[in-house]
Amino acid sequence: MSLNHRQLHRLHRIESGLLRSDPQLAAMLAMFGRLTASQQLPTWEQLATRPDRIRQAAALIARTTATMAAAIGLLLSAVLALLAAAMMGSRARPRQRTRQHAGPRPGADGRPDPADRS
Repeated sequence: MSLNHRQLHRLHRIESGLLRSDPQLAAMLAMFGRLTASQQLPTWEQLATRPDRIRQAAALIARTTATMAAAIGLLLSAVLALLAAAMMGSRARPRQRTRQHAGPRPGADGRPDPADRS
């Protein structure tokens, strides 16, 4: 962990004030620091470094992009399926013929056919 100059100065002032006010507490804290120096902090207490934050942000962006691409692909496939169903629906129904009834049909000689009684 890196601190700027102002933070380091404040920590130094706190340390020197602690040493003056309670030397026994300062000695106990120093011993605790020596005993735990080789141990790592738990992951939830560690600060992420700048490269770690950049890596996490890149992973989040990649995951979001993949999710959006999947959602767009799903939407396009649904639209194509709907269009295909609409096209097949119009082809599946036979065209209905409209009969125009204007009277009896004339025969070959131009006279009405007596067999056609519609």
